[in-house]
Amino acid sequence: MKDVNLDIVELELIKLIDEINKNVLQSEIEVDATFCPGDTGISSQIILTIISRVSSILEITIPDDCYIFYDKKEHRQLTIKEAAQKLIEKAKNGNK
Repeated sequence: MKDVNLDIVELELIKLIDEINKNVLQSEIEVDATFCPGDTGISSQIILTIISRVSSILEITIPDDCYIFYDKKEHRQLTIKEAAQKLIEKAKNGNK
C-alpha cells in the first residue's frame, strides 16, 4: 500500500470523477472536495468503476462491501472529502 493521506486520496477521486464527468457524462459541473457524486446523476456502476480505479492507482485494498460514497448509518450520499476519509479508514482497518 502506498503512503496515502486525505489530500492525495481527495485529489485522485476529484481527477477520476472530473474525467468521467467531462468525457463520459459530458457535464460541465465543477468537481471539488464538496462534490457529491451520488447526488448528481452518476450511476452506481460508474461509481463502482471509480472505486476500483482509485484502489488500483493508490495500491490499496478496499473491502468488497465498502461503498465509499454512502453512509449506511446516516442514509446519505457522501462528498468526495468524506468519501476520501472513509476510504482511508477502510483501507487501514479493513471491514472493522
